[in-house]
Amino acid sequence: MTGVEPSALPATAALADLLQLRGCGGWLTPPLRPFHRGAGALLGAARTVRIAAGPGGHGLKPLHALLAEDLAGRVVVIAGADAAPGAVWGEILTAAALARGAIGALIEGSVRDVSAIRRLGLRLWALAEATAGPGGAVHVAEIGGPLEIAGVPVADGDPILLDDGGAVALPTADADRLLADALTYHRAEEEVLAALTAGLRLPRAYTPKAEAITRLRNH
Repeated sequence: MTGVEPSALPATAALADLLQLRGCGGWLTPPLRPFHRGAGALLGAARTVRIAAGPGGHGLKPLHALLAEDLAGRVVVIAGADAAPGAVWGEILTAAALARGAIGALIEGSVRDVSAIRRLGLRLWALAEATAGPGGAVHVAEIGGPLEIAGVPVADGDPILLDDGGAVALPTADADRLLADALTYHRAEEEVLAALTAGLRLPRAYTPKAEAITRLRNH
């Protein structure tokens, strides 16, 4: 699924709207905010890391080991990093992740070296920016397990849609159907914009989206 062409992907806003229509969640933005958005849509697979307070047995070394494995098409998802007083992610980890094929990172905590991260080009969302590192205040509690980040449950391997509008996580079992329905919603919005460009007024131009909402609400 990570090799889907961008033209076959909905915007994150369309996917979030669809989930909202059906009484579901999944969007991580906010509370995560962009530090580097990138251009165009990408669909990746979550690689989950859970951080916990306290020095633990190995500190953050398991995270460093993870960034040495094959991360092609992966989005590194780090929950619990807000337990650290400083940043748990910066230029070095970004360079390591990119070298192993990662396409993005979602950090429930602080990051630093933002200018360097933008230059390197990794798509990155986090809660805040910090100058100092994490010190010895946190440790990796688990890698590859299910977690909750920004109130959204994410399992290792779950699809994550990224674009310049944000990040949305999907349960693997329903991902194909949700992405297809969100693409229908997205294309209906494009029809509205085309109609407005052609000179129609909004009440008439909005018809394709209104019809799509009716069809998709309980599909």
